[in-house]
Amino acid sequence: MSLRSEVLVSTRHGGCVRRALQCRILIIVNELLLHLIDTLSLPLEERAARRALRNFAEDAGFEFFAYLNLKGQESFAVSNYPQQWQDRYVQMNYLRVDPVVTRAKHGPPIFMWSAEEARRLGRRDVTQFFKDADRFSIRSGLSVSVPVGFKDRMVFTLASDKPSACNDEDPDPVTAAIAVAFVHSRLASATRDATLYTDIQLSPREAECLRWFADGMSMPDIADTLGIGYRSVRSYLDEATRKLGAANSRQAATIATRLGLI
Repeated sequence: MSLRSEVLVSTRHGGCVRRALQCRILIIVNELLLHLIDTLSLPLEERAARRALRNFAEDAGFEFFAYLNLKGQESFAVSNYPQQWQDRYVQMNYLRVDPVVTRAKHGPPIFMWSAEEARRLGRRDVTQFFKDADRFSIRSGLSVSVPVGFKDRMVFTLASDKPSACNDEDPDPVTAAIAVAFVHSRLASATRDATLYTDIQLSPREAECLRWFADGMSMPDIADTLGIGYRSVRSYLDEATRKLGAANSRQAATIATRLGLI
């Protein structure tokens, strides 16, 4: 059963009824979130989890859902956005200018957004971002942002082709955070629709040292194997760690393996 309803606004002229121009859909957010939690608590396969999220978005009056795992160089997205938009997003490196991502990092945990509101910022890059998004009917939405540790963040977004969206009540932050945690539990290991960092380039020697390190070889042994000095190995590993945004060489090796760089 759909939990969707439309707003009808009565006018004083002739007692007629017309649809609201801006907030056409009331989003019964809390009820939908609780239902989503119940659904995702089941042992679902990836396809079933995606279908549940697509149904959730449709019941809420949206066309698209997107889960972003913002984790430095390992950031990725899972969504039902058109593939052309996902490719464009990565190609243009829109993660750096996306106002929804920026607000998710620094703003409230739950917020509404729209292209019209963002354009008021007067930033050319943001205007171009939403101009491109508009081609794929992405114009407004609702986002929930949940911090993970000091830097990482999980962001779940619902997007609509309407100029704006509204809700009839404030979503409960705790319920929303639990729902996003369940989304994460189902999609963290899912097929990644878009890897959001693609500009990492390791030098051949950096990749070689990191690959041996990932295999459990010590730095002195790597130096002997490659016929270079210990300090050179240390330097290559440090540079690879910096490029990957890792805390140490071991984490760098893990990230590089996941990204297919070694």
